[in-house]
Amino acid sequence: MKPLISEPLRRTPVPLLLLAVLGTAACTITNPIVPDGAAVSPDSAIQDGGPASAAGISGPPPRQELVFANGVDKNDPRYAGQLMFLHETWDTEGLAGWPPADWMVRLQEREPEVFGDQFSRFGFIPDPADDLPVGFKRGKKDPARARETCAICHVAELPDGRLWLGAPNRNLDLSRFNFEVDKRWVSDGNPTLFDSKYGKDKALEFGPGRTDASTGAYKYPVAADFPPYFTLGERTALNYMGTGQEIRSEAYLSIFAFGAGDPSKSKPAIPFPPGEKTSLFLTFFASMDAPKGPPGDGALIARGETVFKEAKCIACHNMKTGPDGRLTPDVNKDGVTALDDKPDGKERLPGEDPAFPRGSIRTSFIHYQMLQGGGDPEAPPDGSGNTDAGRGNLLKFIVEKKLKVRPTDGYRVNDLRGLWATAPYLHNGSVPTLEDLLKPAADRPKKFRIGPAPGFEVDTTRKGNSNQGHEWGVALPAEDKRALVEFLKSL
Repeated sequence: MKPLISEPLRRTPVPLLLLAVLGTAACTITNPIVPDGAAVSPDSAIQDGGPASAAGISGPPPRQELVFANGVDKNDPRYAGQLMFLHETWDTEGLAGWPPADWMVRLQEREPEVFGDQFSRFGFIPDPADDLPVGFKRGKKDPARARETCAICHVAELPDGRLWLGAPNRNLDLSRFNFEVDKRWVSDGNPTLFDSKYGKDKALEFGPGRTDASTGAYKYPVAADFPPYFTLGERTALNYMGTGQEIRSEAYLSIFAFGAGDPSKSKPAIPFPPGEKTSLFLTFFASMDAPKGPPGDGALIARGETVFKEAKCIACHNMKTGPDGRLTPDVNKDGVTALDDKPDGKERLPGEDPAFPRGSIRTSFIHYQMLQGGGDPEAPPDGSGNTDAGRGNLLKFIVEKKLKVRPTDGYRVNDLRGLWATAPYLHNGSVPTLEDLLKPAADRPKKFRIGPAPGFEVDTTRKGNSNQGHEWGVALPAEDKRALVEFLKSL
């Protein structure tokens, strides 16, 4: 079974299944193709601040008093998609998941010390133009209900203070927020918001910037950090296991995970949005770039670029020569590095072993073992599989929408742009700094804190938090490590 989406908000159960290769060769999308053969007319773009009726955006766009450093203005053809990224709930607000929007607003007044300032204690970014924060909005179809948008996990304040679209919000403790809201909702005489067997038990296991990669039906917490949404249009291996082959497929599966197009019985409770609407969304979604970090030491960066090549980092993280003559990531050539979870397994570079032509990695096994099946994620898979009840619906959706997905046997090679702003590292957020990532796993911090003070303690000895693997460059001299880190932070 392979996961299909990079950042699921799994209130609607998402199937985990073993897929045949349904797509052809992946394509690079810098100007996304129009889904489902739909055409987008010039009239469908936001004009004079008015709505794009073809996009299904009803009413005037909300005022945006927040300034996003990489935002586009209303004259940009991507503006409609940007509004959707920030505000679109895909009409799924009516599905089970959160209390009514007015109840959520009153919660701020009821317990201001916990929920005040638009839940900022949990890492939400307040929106001065609204009564709810960035990424948590009233639905257009039913304003009495609220739902997550893409921006809930993927708009962040960078270390230098800029607000950046597509950056993972490492301060957002969404699982704890869910837990605390549920506690108040139940105390008011309502049934719990958790509709799965283990969801509530696992809610306090992740902390800021991380979520559960499993469904609530899986017993153990499986941590996954919020990924950056930089350069998505260039990639041909999307989500942390690389099963998505192009941005359109990945976006469609994410919208499906929200609940749009997923039938409860014979037909979807919430129809999947029309192609012209998703087309406008993709035009922006594929275009978010990575933030440039503070200026570094030029000589050290140049030396780090040489170390990057000499240490063979470039064997997995593909690079090309940019206009300035420096190396820059070439992610459309990146793929998936196989996971070697055998007791005597090891990590290999591509070409070292014919049995592992793309190399091998030994980062946390729990994702792979959860998907392959078995009650204990620390034991070898027993082949039983972990397939949700919605498997058939998902397969039908993939075929109908002609999505390009594939099964994989490991983890996607990460894009390195914006690394300076996206700590902690590895797919489960188990290594606090780049300097720590260049240490043998045994020497990496076993415990560290993430999020605003006093922070949440990540204990790497607990299931789902393993900091093992990716032991590349660990034997480099200290000066070479310093130079390599400086280079990586410059990308």
